[in-house]
Amino acid sequence: MRYRLRRIARATYFALYRAGAFRPIRVVHGLSRISRRIHTNQTAPMKTLFYDRTAYSLSSEPVPNCFVKLDDHFDTLFSDHREFAVNRNVLLAESVCSRMADVEMYAFLMEDARKRNSLDRKEDDRAAILTRSFLIGFLGSCQALLDSCASTLATLYELPLTPSERTFFNSDFWHQFVLLVPAVHRRYHPLRLFFNEILHWQRETVYRLPPLVALHSHYGHLPGRDAQLRVVDDSHFELDRLAQEPYAAAWIDPLELYSRWKPRLLSLCEKICQDIENRS
Repeated sequence: MRYRLRRIARATYFALYRAGAFRPIRVVHGLSRISRRIHTNQTAPMKTLFYDRTAYSLSSEPVPNCFVKLDDHFDTLFSDHREFAVNRNVLLAESVCSRMADVEMYAFLMEDARKRNSLDRKEDDRAAILTRSFLIGFLGSCQALLDSCASTLATLYELPLTPSERTFFNSDFWHQFVLLVPAVHRRYHPLRLFFNEILHWQRETVYRLPPLVALHSHYGHLPGRDAQLRVVDDSHFELDRLAQEPYAAAWIDPLELYSRWKPRLLSLCEKICQDIENRS
């Protein structure tokens, strides 16, 4: 039996060899005779494919072009996976891309929740509960993306800040940023109002995502589906007033929030990718 398996293994190897899958290497004394390597030019450039190690690899959502272009740049720098696996800029790129992929994932989950629970009127509560939970994940992912971008900039330009201080919500971050790299600072400063909008949503979920009972108290136990899926677009209402006068607040679909933020988040990622490329 062992002889037969050996013959099969040899036949398989030579079949692959004739097909060009392998090429033999010089045998070094003391190494096994079966030593061989995959037929590839070891000194040729290679892609890091950092975006394939994110949630983009789990969905049909296309990888933003800025990340693909950045990997094309990395393609010219590395010839061995051991090089890029410990490279600072590749690690930063994957961190930013991972967080953007998380944003996309939670937006998909919010949309999917209403599609999966849309046939039965009694499923409206379920869709609303899932939407609220996924919105919390979406908001957390947005802030995590901003933190990853701020940390990337602080690392690339060697800002004298501790890891906990590397955030867009720290005034000293902007102070050090404008002192050391004013030209780069000018590219990001116009986004500060947008960053603060995300921060406010993250900190004000108690009022922006009111308990469903607040809607039940006004509309009845089974309020309209659209009413249950919406959240408050401002934080100027106490919960008891929302329960009594929900029509006085500005309500939006959480997916509208995603549509409003996505272009600016992608623009931020494009800027970050450009900085990583420039500093590589």
